[in-house]
This record gives sequence, C-alpha cells and structure tokens, in this order.
Amino acid sequence: MAKQTVKKRNLLDGRSLDLGALEARQRAFLADLDKMARQGVSYFEIYRTALGPGSPALQGRGRVDRRLAESPLYLAAQDIATRAGIAQGLILAPRHERERERSKAPTDGSMISVTQAAVLIGITRAAVYKAIERKALAALHIGNVTVVERKAALAYKGGREATQPRAARRARRAQPSAHI
Repeated sequence: MAKQTVKKRNLLDGRSLDLGALEARQRAFLADLDKMARQGVSYFEIYRTALGPGSPALQGRGRVDRRLAESPLYLAAQDIATRAGIAQGLILAPRHERERERSKAPTDGSMISVTQAAVLIGITRAAVYKAIERKALAALHIGNVTVVERKAALAYKGGREATQPRAARRARRAQPSAHI
C-alpha cells in the first residue's frame, strides 16, 4: 500500500500551506522531520535538522532571506520544529495562541476580575480563588488571568447571605477594620 503524502499543512499561526508543489525529496524531508517529532527526538536535534546548516529547507543558501523564510518548505520545517519544542516544554506557544484564548472572553461586562468579585461578594481574593477551586464559583482562565462571571458572583453572594445568621452579618459589618 502506497503511503499517502500530505498536500496541505496548517501552521501554528493559523495559515494553511499548500505543499503540493514540493518535490518528492522535499516531502520526504518533511516526513522525516514529522517522524523525528513523533519519536520524541530532542527539539534541538529536530531544529538543527530542520533549519540548520545543510538543511534542505535552506535550499543550498547560507543565509535566510525574506523569500526563503516565506517558502512553503521552510515554513513547514520551522512549524514542525516549533511544535516539537512546545510539546517538549522547551519553548512557549506563539503569542497568537494566547490571542485566540483571549478572543473567547466576553466583552459585554459579564465577566469581572477576581478582585472585583471579592469586593462584590464581601470576601478576600484568596476566598474567591478557593471558591473557584471548589467549583462553587464559575470562572474562566485566559492565559494567566482569571475572570469570574458577574451573575455567578452575585449568586454566590446571595447563597452566603442566606446561610449566615443575620446577627453574624451585622456584627461583622459593625467591626471596624484594623488598618495599620
């Protein structure tokens, strides 16, 4: 059974490459890089093979110019090496991945920061994080930022007020805060 060759490749940045015009030896080179990545070969070895001196992706050149850097063979080789580095935890995912995550966040004001949720509910930020961890408070993690649904914060506040005795709530509000 003949091995089917890949004609298209989706890059990390979302672009799609047409590899149909590549020569058989260039497609074999990319297949070898993919195989190295699947076998867990070190990112540094994959990168050297993909883009280092003597690499078919350099097309016999000693330097990378704009035309070479935009060629499908170079872009595909670079993508394979980058994905291997990400998988091995040696390099961070490209910035556009974080932008894609950020686009998931609603912009209608339905989400608030952890600090805003703490003030709204009347608890500390640490208590908000604990509530999120217990899944008692709905939150969304976008990169290194955590946001809380405003409705969930209000519901959590209502639930806390309903379970606390009225006298305890009054006593807590009446205590002066000790700021030194």
